[in-house]
Amino acid sequence: MNSIKKTAVNFFKGMLIGIANIIPGVSGGTIAVVLGIFDELIEAVNNFYKSAEQFKKYFFFLLPILFGCVAGIIAFSSLVESALETYSFQTVMFFVGLVFGSIPFIYKKASANGVRISHFIAAAVAAAVVILMSFSGIGEGGAASERYGAAVIIKMFLGGMIASAAMVIPGISGSFVMLLLGIYYDVLRAISSIKDYLRNPSDLELLIEIMRVAVPLGIGIILGILIISKIISVLLERHHSMTYFAILGLVIASVAGILTDPITFRSGVGVVSVICGVITFAVGFAVSALSCLIGERGGAALNR
Repeated sequence: MNSIKKTAVNFFKGMLIGIANIIPGVSGGTIAVVLGIFDELIEAVNNFYKSAEQFKKYFFFLLPILFGCVAGIIAFSSLVESALETYSFQTVMFFVGLVFGSIPFIYKKASANGVRISHFIAAAVAAAVVILMSFSGIGEGGAASERYGAAVIIKMFLGGMIASAAMVIPGISGSFVMLLLGIYYDVLRAISSIKDYLRNPSDLELLIEIMRVAVPLGIGIILGILIISKIISVLLERHHSMTYFAILGLVIASVAGILTDPITFRSGVGVVSVICGVITFAVGFAVSALSCLIGERGGAALNR
């Protein structure tokens, strides 16, 4: 009975992490810390394949969390997509608020061991990369949905790898990285289409459209979790401050990537929408800051 209860609890925790991962600016890693499973997740991901005994142990820990993540993503993707379709500016401003709300948390993590000039250089380089991406048109949302050639499939694969690495770092949003790379809206559209396909399984064209996004993205995410997350774990262990300052530069500059995306202004911008945008920004900032604060306290409790 205890095993069943633990599985059910981990499934629910996975759902919360999944919901967080579809909202740009909200970190699934932070939610994992809040829920008290972050350390165990990192340990499981990095060690489950080292022996048969560890595989059995960590497999039954990771499986319900994984299924919970998938369930949370599928259940709430339509709501997020609908908000971006009807109230794009207000919704994006909420995302921007979420991003800004996490900045103090990331800075505190980055400067925990002191601050050096090299740290700011790392932040500036990371910010420059993001800004160049933003103004080069790499991150234009929706572009991928018009053509599913090899280039787009590769972009989905690489985007999945990069985003999966971000998903495990508290304070960094995997879906936000997808937004930067210009694949977020296509991924969201594909996920929300799964429910449409389940209602009409004979629609093979829709199935193919979903698979063209889901397969390369899924493979990229799996490989990213197994490979890139290990690299990031080593970097955070050996060069903690430098790595977090680079992350900080990416996050601050990435707002440009959101605000220059044509999707932001799709529903139009007027006086009322700007006022509502300010309100949603404030709400997003408060939600993000609060979740980071709770996550920080949860992490401190785990270390005691």
